[in-house]
Amino acid sequence: MDRAGDLNYISPMDCIIIASGTLKRHDYFTRLIQRADMVVCADGGARHLRRMNRVPHVAIGDFDSIDTQSRLFLEKHHVPIIKHPQDKDATDTELAAQWAMDNGATKLTFLGVTGTRLDHTLANILLLKSIGRTGTKCRIVDDNNEIYLVTESIELHGNPGDFLSLIPLTETVKGVTITGVDFPLDNAEIPMGSSLGISNRFSGTKAKISIRNGIAAVTKSVD
Repeated sequence: MDRAGDLNYISPMDCIIIASGTLKRHDYFTRLIQRADMVVCADGGARHLRRMNRVPHVAIGDFDSIDTQSRLFLEKHHVPIIKHPQDKDATDTELAAQWAMDNGATKLTFLGVTGTRLDHTLANILLLKSIGRTGTKCRIVDDNNEIYLVTESIELHGNPGDFLSLIPLTETVKGVTITGVDFPLDNAEIPMGSSLGISNRFSGTKAKISIRNGIAAVTKSVD
């Protein structure tokens, strides 16, 4: 299995949203995009799509970070462009996510939403929380991590030694049970800011996480 994610995650009405953050493993992400039903480009994400020669269904944003070659790529393939003003109350990624949900997406996979801009990275991780409240499943995938929002339970596949962390996004997360890891938990309570859930490890190829109350970000990571 590829370390960066499970290609079988993609199913009907799944949407890829690709932004301008760091993506290096273009071969892997090309395969992931090929399995999606909808591809939405958030502004400078066009740069990655051009390099992968993948045409999105739509491009959304203020287009302040798109380069000339990528703009020409979109124009050449007649990609519909939804332009927003630079002074706005939402990031291009959030606007792309909202458009996707308004147009039938039931699962969102975000690519290119982590990188050197910590403010954008944090905002995009916390965006999972607001999207999760709508009932839409969502995750972030980058070169080294998968990030999921968990309100009840999730089962993840990986390799022995892959890191698994649980980070509370509410004041406390109660009833935390984790199996399939080196340091299992049973009905634990983890307050926000605690490092108890950081850097656990897969003991096999499958780990299960469940929580009774609260919201948590769960990350699967490789160095």
